[in-house]
Amino acid sequence: MRIRRPSGGRRSRLGAALMAAGVVLVLAGIGVLVPPLLGVWQRGGHDHQLLQKWLGSQGAITKVLPSQVVAPAGSGVPGAAACGSGSPSSEYLLLAFPTLPGIEGVAGNGSWALLTQRSVVHYSASPGPGQEGNMLIALHREPNFEPLGSLKVGDPVVITDRACTKFTYTVTQVWVESPNKVSQLGQLSGGKYLTLVTCTPLWVDTQRIVIRAELTSSAPTT
Repeated sequence: MRIRRPSGGRRSRLGAALMAAGVVLVLAGIGVLVPPLLGVWQRGGHDHQLLQKWLGSQGAITKVLPSQVVAPAGSGVPGAAACGSGSPSSEYLLLAFPTLPGIEGVAGNGSWALLTQRSVVHYSASPGPGQEGNMLIALHREPNFEPLGSLKVGDPVVITDRACTKFTYTVTQVWVESPNKVSQLGQLSGGKYLTLVTCTPLWVDTQRIVIRAELTSSAPTT
């Protein structure tokens, strides 16, 4: 029995079709990946600008610029702006993690919708720095806050408000849960609390890391 093989023309058409299908799949993949990556890049740049504005010309996210020396807010460094020199919605507080050197950012004040524009947001319906109740802050870990997953009980979280007062909160709990449970994190009474919510795993973001801390000290920045 003779086996008929595809003619050269048929093989050529099949190869062209497969190549065209491959190109379509590559372009579709690019179309899916580019918008999120562009959003991360834009947020990272915005984070950087806001931090430099708060800290002055010496300020930078040291994870991005490891050789840069970060000056404390209100330190009087030449070119440094007053704490929260912009609008409250844009520059509400400075969030820093002493055990994660250089990982810090300026939070806006508003609803969670603000997270489409920036990486750190204080939920405006929750208490402010140093106030009674449960202050809520949400963060994108990518691109500048990836090490947040290593925070542990006992670590400090320092918040500087628009009056340049520093509030130190100490982490009391860290846990992971699904996004549909995070909405159940309501107000707390009988203390001054901070709750940070961020995503995990990195670049997948199917779960939420919740970090609960309690105010342990406050002092004006000198």
